[in-house]
Amino acid sequence: MQALLAVLLLVGVGAGAAAYSGVFYVTGSQFYEACRQRQAKEKIDGGFKDAEADNRSQAVLWGSCTPIMGESMDNAGFAIGSSSPQATEDAKALASACPDAVEMPVFPKFWYVIAVDAIEKNGGPSLIDRVAPAGWLIERAMKARWPRCIEAARPYVAKARKNATQ
Repeated sequence: MQALLAVLLLVGVGAGAAAYSGVFYVTGSQFYEACRQRQAKEKIDGGFKDAEADNRSQAVLWGSCTPIMGESMDNAGFAIGSSSPQATEDAKALASACPDAVEMPVFPKFWYVIAVDAIEKNGGPSLIDRVAPAGWLIERAMKARWPRCIEAARPYVAKARKNATQ
């Protein structure tokens, strides 16, 4: 019985260490640190060209910044509004409750900075974000920044998903 408990303890410690180091997925802390570094390097480089990573693992993390942010926003039910005069009525209706396209970077590959800024304004990653998936941190920060967005976007997201399947 003690041997079984010892094995279970070792497996649990091993799994915890693996999760902490991001073996299974990108953790919230990894996302924030990597994407914040990318953002800083892009500011130094002028922001119009892709910043070069120092190594392969950094390049992989930097390349995942926008896809993870986009997937997390989509999974949570966020939408992007627009206060632009050329925007549709649906986009204008979302502009006050959701991220406004006018405030977002022109190129979608740089949209991750919205998540990094929201995480910073929310106090940065917490202790749990060292083992939790990045999507949890992004969703929490985005909800803190735009608390009414998911509810406001629900009918528009449902309509868009319905139109996409037809």
